[in-house]
Amino acid sequence: MNRIGGHLLAGAFRSFGVNAVLMDTYEGLDLGKAFTSGKECFPCQVTTGDILLFLKKEKERLGKDFDPDRYIYFMPEAEGPCRFGMYNKYQRIVLDSFPELERLKIGPSPRKTPMPWTACSTRSRPRSFVRSGTSRWSWRMCSIDCSGG
Repeated sequence: MNRIGGHLLAGAFRSFGVNAVLMDTYEGLDLGKAFTSGKECFPCQVTTGDILLFLKKEKERLGKDFDPDRYIYFMPEAEGPCRFGMYNKYQRIVLDSFPELERLKIGPSPRKTPMPWTACSTRSRPRSFVRSGTSRWSWRMCSIDCSGG
């Protein structure tokens, strides 16, 4: 997905009352390489590093107020020959290696499980993401701050 598509996706989340931000891409590549073996697809290294860098910056920005329960990392699942479907599983292992990030949620594909980010909606009764036609997600990721701020 191109950059404009990522902004459109984040805007779709915001229309449901979820404070979604589009993370910068490739800034965390060094971190991604440090936490992967090099056998993974390049996009896995990029996305792993980007989420780690984003969370590092958030921890520095918020200090003791940083709470991983307030974030959901959107990384869908997929089927097929590509290893893309394994990214969120591998990234869960990496995030769990940091005790302070074990509670960070990763949003899966809506086909498999209910949307965990509906709990972050500022609306009292958010509309269904699946019924609204968003069941086809791209690999662009969003970090969602559940604080509503």
